[in-house]
Amino acid sequence: MTKTSCTLFYTIALFAVAPLFSFASPQIQRHQQAMTVSHLVSEHNADGGHNGTVPSLETLIISVPVSAEKLAEVKTHFKTVHVFGEDETVTKEAAREAEVWYCNWFGIPKEIEYEDVPNLKLVQLTSAGANLALNSPALRNEEARKKIDISSASGIHAISIPQWIISQTISLYMHLYLQTFNMRTNQTWNRDIPQLPQHKGYGSSGKSLYGKTAGLLGYGHIARETARLLKAFNVNVIAANSNGQKRGDDGYIIPGTGDADGSIPSAYYSTSDEESFKTFLSKSDILIASLPSTPQTRYMLNQKLFSLLPEGAIFLNVGRGDLVKSEDILAALASGPLSGVALDVTDPEPLPDNHPLYSHPKVIITPHTSANVEGYFDVGADLLIENVRRVRKGGKAINKVDPKRGY
Repeated sequence: MTKTSCTLFYTIALFAVAPLFSFASPQIQRHQQAMTVSHLVSEHNADGGHNGTVPSLETLIISVPVSAEKLAEVKTHFKTVHVFGEDETVTKEAAREAEVWYCNWFGIPKEIEYEDVPNLKLVQLTSAGANLALNSPALRNEEARKKIDISSASGIHAISIPQWIISQTISLYMHLYLQTFNMRTNQTWNRDIPQLPQHKGYGSSGKSLYGKTAGLLGYGHIARETARLLKAFNVNVIAANSNGQKRGDDGYIIPGTGDADGSIPSAYYSTSDEESFKTFLSKSDILIASLPSTPQTRYMLNQKLFSLLPEGAIFLNVGRGDLVKSEDILAALASGPLSGVALDVTDPEPLPDNHPLYSHPKVIITPHTSANVEGYFDVGADLLIENVRRVRKGGKAINKVDPKRGY
């Protein structure tokens, strides 16, 4: 065997056995890593990735408020970070550099056009819904939607919105919001609730959650954590989704929250099957909606469907306001069976001044703030970091939005 042949033989042998040893050369290790990344890229491309190349994602724009501590952590993951306050205008220079953008539910600011973000690869939203972001000038054309991945923040609301749901459910059942208002306004000790003359004194002034059935319309992260919390009150939980089938949760899950395997509901119903949906409504003492705004969910509920609810039912909506017209809510409160409503979203939104919902004694309204808790944007930044890590490895971002579905 010639010297050249020997060299070639040993070189081939070295490449063959190198993976078996921890002391493989740095060159071979890099080659192995490249092969792994290449494999991940092919998988990502099958899901609509970035033309066979792994994005570097080195430049970030943050246009939401994060804490100083979280900002310092985020900066360790990027070469360049441009930070703009919510009242500041993002410069065109920064927009041109940006490969990643961490922004609120409105998406890229309206003054930024698609042509202004030639390097943008990933947009991380702070909202579970993406309908507003998809309509921002930089993201609404087909070319942008093919080139730029959008990730929702679905999952981070598990530590905020479900707690709003529980608190408002109890407030409606116990009339706490009216008692608080009356005591503060009248400054006198009185157990009667003038707004609800049928309830006087001790007896039947409130209801217990014990043994009630909660119907969760939509069974995503918010609903799953709500279901977990409701079980502590011995509430029977049922759920309705598009196909009526139990499924696991494979999105972003904050440890200790939710219902990962979908086992909490005692029954599932289909919103696509009219009879199944009607049965679901007829069993729901507490109807809780957490649906995104899509063509399928827009005005899904109406007065006629509300009439199927059990007498004395309450309705809570934390998804999107266009699930039901405000007029239908008012009609169902007037004629029954609704006895109370809690809304964090409305139709239209914002709700016009002096709208009758504001002063209705059976209605609680908050101005789309159920998710607003301390550290909210910091939790979203954790998802941003995780998604950047995944995409850099050639994988797919968690909660990648399907523009056709709207979420």
